[in-house]
Amino acid sequence: MDRREALLRAEERGWRELNGLIARFPREELERPDLTPEGWSVKDLMWHIACWCADCVRALDRIRAGTFTGRTFDEDVETVNRRLLEECRRLDLAAVRAAWHASRTLMVERFATLEPLAPEAEEWFEESGPLHYAKHLADLRASVERPR
Repeated sequence: MDRREALLRAEERGWRELNGLIARFPREELERPDLTPEGWSVKDLMWHIACWCADCVRALDRIRAGTFTGRTFDEDVETVNRRLLEECRRLDLAAVRAAWHASRTLMVERFATLEPLAPEAEEWFEESGPLHYAKHLADLRASVERPR
């Protein structure tokens, strides 16, 4: 199995686990800000991941076009994450779900078809997909198991 296939499989496993855990939350609990100590909700987490997947799409498109310079934003990561959280609080769950699915689908499609596969594309995909998902799975697992 080549590196691209291994990363796509890892992404798929993480995506399935994320969605399996999210499906265990009753709809009314998806916006409750108790998923993380910082006060994130499941909806906030979905938006956060969706936005990073969309950022990966931008990076992959720039890599394909030969215009990638290493970054897709000028802010530091914590500033970006705070901005995303503020954005999410103004969105309804349906909009977040749409972005959740669309951005991930685009990210996987772009990565699967990128030729040639550059090392920076592998890094962006792995960081935005499988590694990023893994960082947030623990919060979801703990919250699902917490008594309500």
